[in-house]
Amino acid sequence: MNIQEINKIFKKITENILTNNLLDSFNRLNELIESEELSTLHVPYLELKGIYNNILKYSFGKIKDPDRDKIYNKLIQSSYKFTDRVKILLIEKQKHFALVNIAQETQFEFINNRHSIEKSVLKEESEKEIFLVFKRIWLSAKLDENSIAFLERVLKDEKLNWHVKSLFVSALTISSLRCFDVKKIELLISFYEYSPEKVWQRALVGIVLSVYIHSDRMLIYPDLMQQIAELKKEKSFEKNLGYIILQLIRTKETEKISNRLHNEIIPEVVKFKPKIEDKLKLDEILDDMSSEDKNPDWESVFEDSPELLGKLEQFSKMQIEGSDVFMSAFAMLKHFDFFKEPSNWFLPFYKENDAIWEAFKFEKSSFDKDTFIEGLEKSAFLCNSDKYSFILNVRFMPDVQKTMMLEMFNAEIEGMNELIKDDELLNKSMMDRYQFTQYIQDLYRFFKLHPYKNELIDIFSEELDLYNSSILTEIWFDSELFKKIGALYFEKEYYKNSLEVFKILFNKGINELEVIEKIAYSYQKLGKFEEALSYYGKAEFFDKHLAWSTKKIALCYRELDVTDKAIEYYLKAEKLEPENMYVQAHLGHSYLRLKEYENALEHYFKVEYFAPSNTMILRPIAWCSFVLGKFENAQKYYLKLRENNKADRFDYLNMGHVEWCMNNTENATGFYKEAYSLSKYNNKKFKQDFYEDKPYLIKHGVPELEIGLMLDYLLSKEL
Repeated sequence: MNIQEINKIFKKITENILTNNLLDSFNRLNELIESEELSTLHVPYLELKGIYNNILKYSFGKIKDPDRDKIYNKLIQSSYKFTDRVKILLIEKQKHFALVNIAQETQFEFINNRHSIEKSVLKEESEKEIFLVFKRIWLSAKLDENSIAFLERVLKDEKLNWHVKSLFVSALTISSLRCFDVKKIELLISFYEYSPEKVWQRALVGIVLSVYIHSDRMLIYPDLMQQIAELKKEKSFEKNLGYIILQLIRTKETEKISNRLHNEIIPEVVKFKPKIEDKLKLDEILDDMSSEDKNPDWESVFEDSPELLGKLEQFSKMQIEGSDVFMSAFAMLKHFDFFKEPSNWFLPFYKENDAIWEAFKFEKSSFDKDTFIEGLEKSAFLCNSDKYSFILNVRFMPDVQKTMMLEMFNAEIEGMNELIKDDELLNKSMMDRYQFTQYIQDLYRFFKLHPYKNELIDIFSEELDLYNSSILTEIWFDSELFKKIGALYFEKEYYKNSLEVFKILFNKGINELEVIEKIAYSYQKLGKFEEALSYYGKAEFFDKHLAWSTKKIALCYRELDVTDKAIEYYLKAEKLEPENMYVQAHLGHSYLRLKEYENALEHYFKVEYFAPSNTMILRPIAWCSFVLGKFENAQKYYLKLRENNKADRFDYLNMGHVEWCMNNTENATGFYKEAYSLSKYNNKKFKQDFYEDKPYLIKHGVPELEIGLMLDYLLSKEL
């Protein structure tokens, strides 16, 4: 078994424990113990199973045990712990796992040198010993008493540098995510409450992630739950929680959320769309009318927020909001020996670090290294890991390129740092936000790029639907945070998630217009038009965005192929916005679908009148004119289409039809041959396209016999 297979098996086992299907869990654990020959676990397994059998026996007997629920809760805790033991032993049995070997080597070295290591870390901050302790904590399934005592001393030691403390917080965080342990989370809480700047922010991120990952398990530990609840009383907790939650969601913009949305946006029912609409490229007419899609009255929740940092935020917006524009640029720069040490992926970028100055030994004295490094340390637009990548890479550049790069980068840093001299930008809240953002991006790189990534459970490949975590939502979240989460998903067009969040708000009794509209719009974008209609109908009662909701209702009816109702609502919308191109174009499309060509033409002419530069409207005008027998008008519009280089194979085919119906046979054959050429001389395709229009040709007086002759003439290779 590989690590992914092991994780899959144990995810199912823990799910069964959570849902009180203990018998299934015990049976599966027993199978693993027997098949994998984990003999040391046989006795503790039988003890747990015996306790459960007694609970079952006495639950339905004549005598009720008043302590049953307490015993059962303790059994659940023990079952989780035992499951962890089985999983760890199973992983350790797979000798090909690199992390197993590292854990065993670290354990051996630490045990033999524990006292000297702890002395070095706390007194001398020896790099080697720090690395060793980091791995020791990271790879511990459950912290032993020595590790707990050591971390408590680290916490209380005011002389210990903040960057060393931050490393141990990171070790605790990834250890907690790897394997649940109440003590790990309690220590993270202590580091959050009693640590200096740049340390407590990392601890809070670790707490939030641990609560999300282990939410269900934590519910059976009342004391821990009380500590979690108490955190909300801290003055800035809610604001900081919001920063972390939103940033965690942003990291998923290019990851699993995006993939899942693409997979789930497929409409439940594929609606038939007449081929004529594709041939006329009706959708392209509205390319420039996208402003009609989202409600213009919806404000971005972040647009006017003081949290945005003007030019600085514009520069790093894609990175900070999850697109991570620097991720790909620096992904290939993690091959340096520096990154072979796991703890360095979490090392804060601080100017006193010897690794930085070692990288600058080559540089000429004319370059102001101090200013550059200090500026890079303060900069907010690169995470710590990428700052080290940049410094380490510069060393190997050719001198000319190196000088140019450093000067250019120095100018950028000076510019950015000038911006943050503004008092408003230097406020404490923004500095905290920078720390959260950079640390989460450091974590992201570790789980995505580390050489052992395949042996880690990548938290960023999880759904990260933090709004579904029972602890987070019941203890920490308020309505405003839900709104921000929903707004972020909505802005990024992750409609499955935005729908879930806004439905939570709606079910909580928050029946605000914007909530209802965004539920409807999310349903619409997911292709669930009947559900969308239901909520658009609720929005109608507000009568505030009546024109917008009317257009959306019309669109849903159109997508459901209820064209009469679509026209009804588009006509209502036309009265409210008579010059709206979106409405006029869709009225034309709807009448075209019903083959009411005169009505369709009327609305297409209005589009042309209000938007003469929209050349795509020429095509449906020309087609409707042809069908109605208005050949000169059709000829004129097809000529315009051709002059604008917009004509395709269908247009040349239709030009041929028009000319033939006007008895211009020579012109007709010329256009037909052009259409055949654009069909790449595919006989089957050309015949199919030609025969679809046969009824119109016959209607306009072309003998049926001549249609067959014309096709043979065009396809004959002898003529």
